Amino acid sequence: MQHPGQFAILKKALSLPGYRTLPLSGGWVLSRHEKLELFALPEHEIFLLGIAWQTLPGKPAPEQELKALAERSGGPVTDEALMALEESWCGRYVLICRGRIFTDTCALLPVFHSPAGISSDLTLLAEVSGLSAKLYEPGKVMNWMPGPLTPYPGIRRVMPSQIYCMESGETRSRPLLALSRPPVSDDEERIRVFTEIFTNSLHNMRERLSGRRMLLALTGGYDSRSLFALAKHAGLDFEAYTLEYDGIFTDDVELPKELCRRTNTPHRYVHRDHSRYSAALEAEYLNHTAGLIRDEDRLSYAHGQYQELTAADGDTVLLRSSVWENVIEYYGHSFETDGPGVGFYDWFCVRPDSPEQRSLEEYFAWHRAHPQPELVASNIFLWEQREGCWLSAIESGFDLLPNAVTIQPANCRLLVSMLLEFPAEERKTKFHQARIIRYACPAIGDVPFGKDRKPDETALTILQHKLRRLGYRLETRGVRRTLGLYLRMLGKKHH
Repeated sequence: MQHPGQFAILKKALSLPGYRTLPLSGGWVLSRHEKLELFALPEHEIFLLGIAWQTLPGKPAPEQELKALAERSGGPVTDEALMALEESWCGRYVLICRGRIFTDTCALLPVFHSPAGISSDLTLLAEVSGLSAKLYEPGKVMNWMPGPLTPYPGIRRVMPSQIYCMESGETRSRPLLALSRPPVSDDEERIRVFTEIFTNSLHNMRERLSGRRMLLALTGGYDSRSLFALAKHAGLDFEAYTLEYDGIFTDDVELPKELCRRTNTPHRYVHRDHSRYSAALEAEYLNHTAGLIRDEDRLSYAHGQYQELTAADGDTVLLRSSVWENVIEYYGHSFETDGPGVGFYDWFCVRPDSPEQRSLEEYFAWHRAHPQPELVASNIFLWEQREGCWLSAIESGFDLLPNAVTIQPANCRLLVSMLLEFPAEERKTKFHQARIIRYACPAIGDVPFGKDRKPDETALTILQHKLRRLGYRLETRGVRRTLGLYLRMLGKKHH
């Protein structure tokens, strides 16, 4: 394996094609693929891997902030000082300061650690740790490996609420929310201020990634339209694209065309040609991501759709919108305020005594010991597990594209914290996003949002899908637990 776009800090240099090395203190060596950008202050032992930019108006870029902090600091740079800077950054990055590891907001550039060191690549770290390669096979409901454990014994994941210290192996807690947020008087003011900050962030992103073609993923839903509206508001120069997938929803085909027609935005629909499917490409994707995620993007890669999209000369930035889901209260039905509900493991079809259950039990124990004020358990779970593990693995898959990077412009602690300040009832239905869209881009304010309707969908096919899901629950959790789950869900609905 070539391990493109990855890094590792080990006791010895990696000898891999395209990798560069930098000696660190304590006998460590930083090895990184040339695609992964690096800002280094070696004399201060500060390193920023990946792509980061500033969201707030009037504040310097991350690289400038780090340099100023290092120069004015007479002693050790504290965790608190670094977190105060980093909470308004956006991007996909890892910050390292004197052996302390800080992830981006949703840990989209992942960090795995073992006694051998750290790496963004689980398979690579397993290899240097002397472990036999294995391909994880996720379930059908929880279709990712939950953190902090991994399929490899002795290798763990750094979660977004954690700081990892390499020398001691200690894991410390950090706040998920930004501690400093602009004061707003009401939701109308919050929309205005949020739009202003997001617009400034997009301008800084454009400057940080100057000279690269920008392509925005667009469907008929709320999340991609939110980014689309804000990008139009910011005057960003971009094209929109929609990837066809098997059974694509009708509105995901038609609505992007209407949005682009109204705003005079170039749009490209990339068909899925089944004759182009490559089992070798799918295997390459799964090996690169260690099988941690089996979602639609692996099939888009296996059918050559992303390769077709990024085949033009020059570098491409793929703008995506999954982080917007971080605040929608999606898992509230299976949680109590301070932890998982009685039916949590039944809902996710987690097998008893499985690696997934052991990892989740450890994860919930961590948060009982290190609570996150202002956040309920379902918010934390969505942030760290769905985004920090599921989405992180998907973003890693894009590192296979030689001349493209993927960016989630909402992946900023400050922006997510501001979104969480909207009323929970609005966030459940994404009404707050509809309001932001109307404010940012009135030209598309009255375009309806897509419904999950497939072209050949009937009442019979819907029933068949539900019966398959029921069968899977019966297989993984048994009759008694499955029946209990559905009765609890029915009771909550009537309540």
